[in-house]
Amino acid sequence: MQWADKTTVKKGDLGEMLVDKFLIDHNCIPYAPKADRAHPFDRLCATADKKTIFIAEVKSKARRTYYPDTGIDVSHLSDYQHIQTKHSLKVYLFFVDEGEGRIYGNWLDELLKPRVVSHSLKSLNYPLEQKGVKYFPLEAMTDICLLDADAANEL
Repeated sequence: MQWADKTTVKKGDLGEMLVDKFLIDHNCIPYAPKADRAHPFDRLCATADKKTIFIAEVKSKARRTYYPDTGIDVSHLSDYQHIQTKHSLKVYLFFVDEGEGRIYGNWLDELLKPRVVSHSLKSLNYPLEQKGVKYFPLEAMTDICLLDADAANEL
């Protein structure tokens, strides 16, 4: 099976297309990798005025069902932190969530700030790491836009 034929890749491609539209509509220029295989990040972005350059990472996935959060693989987090440190490029994580019917996200540095979230009579300390995934609370996210019904269904 080719990389591009994988279901997760197709879902990711759709999420990236939706985020690209948002970025373009907000005067950013997203640059995408040309290689049809795994890549270190999804988009290198520049503002139209050429004053800001940053990384946009798109995760096309629904939030967790029983927790008020979503997350990324710890290994990917380590990669993004390395990019920020080594190249002084901020990383913005976009989550394209078909379950919530919206796109949300935040700067990685903001998501990594410690937070306590009350949920089901418990206090959850975020960021939370479980089974190789680092979770961030939905309350730390900024709303980007709503998904139209067709996009949510396609995801």
